Amino acid sequence: MTLQILSRADSNQVGSAATNSSEALSKVDFSADLYFTNVINRLSNEATVLIDVVGFIRKSDYTKILADKDDIFDLVYRCVKQFVLACTMVLDQDLAKKAEKIWSIFEAHDIYLNKLGYEQQLFLTDSLIKDLAKAENVAIISQLVGVSDQLAVLEVHHHELTDLFQQSKEAEAAKSSFIAPSVQREVVRDIMNKELLPYMEVMSKAKPELFAEPFGLISEFVTSINSKVRARTTRNENQNNEEVLEEN
Repeated sequence: MTLQILSRADSNQVGSAATNSSEALSKVDFSADLYFTNVINRLSNEATVLIDVVGFIRKSDYTKILADKDDIFDLVYRCVKQFVLACTMVLDQDLAKKAEKIWSIFEAHDIYLNKLGYEQQLFLTDSLIKDLAKAENVAIISQLVGVSDQLAVLEVHHHELTDLFQQSKEAEAAKSSFIAPSVQREVVRDIMNKELLPYMEVMSKAKPELFAEPFGLISEFVTSINSKVRARTTRNENQNNEEVLEEN
């Protein structure tokens, strides 16, 4: 039976088999075999594309990064808000009234803007910061204990969250134009299974002095990966069986 990479191998496993195979083959001079040289070159090129695609998809997943950054932003926003609210309760009535004016600006931009979606939250925060930066408001804020410092921190985190959100949108747009890893995986697997492995198996017998050693090494790569694929499949099947038994 001809050696092949199993169909259930994931993109990482197929990519690993292909890159390790390319590395092993680069150490042997196959230049006299034009057909095989072409196969090697195509395998190397397509494997590089697969690795790049998988890496890009992982790096462009901003979901958790955005959520973590948003948690920090929310904390800072609540801190600024509470400082302003506290100043509306000071015994100095004149100062309390000034603080109430600043508080009304927060209210006008939605006191709970941190609970909104990213786009609304960022838009309202940008508007809030611009309103608070007006000269008459800056004069008041400078008199409110702790507000100026915390507002400066808010501005920093607002800019960082805005930049990160924009990057996530750009990454999503770029991702849509990329080849799906599952599609590229099959391109690489087909080169391995339909061209490289069958040819090397035959040539390892016809020209063992040239093909036997690299074919043996590549066979080890593929066999190792297939073993991991079978083990993963068995684990998944056992887990499914256990779930069925628990339901019954």
